[in-house]
Amino acid sequence: MSYQWILTPIRIPEINAVMFRPGVSELHKFNGRMLIIPVPEQLTNESVGPISLPSSFFSDELSYIEELKPVLNLTIDPKPPSSLMLKPKLKRWESTKYLQWVKTQQCCICGSIADDAHHIIGSGLSGMGTKPHDFFVIPLCRVDHDELHRDPKGWEEEHGTQVELFIQFSNRAFAIGVFG
Repeated sequence: MSYQWILTPIRIPEINAVMFRPGVSELHKFNGRMLIIPVPEQLTNESVGPISLPSSFFSDELSYIEELKPVLNLTIDPKPPSSLMLKPKLKRWESTKYLQWVKTQQCCICGSIADDAHHIIGSGLSGMGTKPHDFFVIPLCRVDHDELHRDPKGWEEEHGTQVELFIQFSNRAFAIGVFG
């Protein structure tokens, strides 16, 4: 039995092989996999088109999975337009899901369930009338949160700096897989 797939053959002349990459319409069926085989006789000079391959090239190993989802969808833009501006308007990163998760964690000070995701203050991370990104938060119960806002310097002398608590908390968040 053979299958008809729309594949893009990429020749590798150094090893007399061809690598098949799925076309856009077939990408979801391949789940990011590629196939490298010796150049088949039926391969023509066409770069894209239906190509018949024996069923031995295909595995049903993952057939029970409809579609594999990426673990972490992280996209890096090496040249965002705002980086080319002299004074770009900074955009605040917001994540309601992350803030909700932070509120379910233990308070960094007393260990009870946190009521609030406290945005770090006094470290130059925010501007006039703005909060820092939602990433820069620590879980605090209502009592400790109110105490911190009443006297930030006294609170930090007693409990440690907000930045130290943030580093410990974010390290834990990454380690347990919150960010993928």
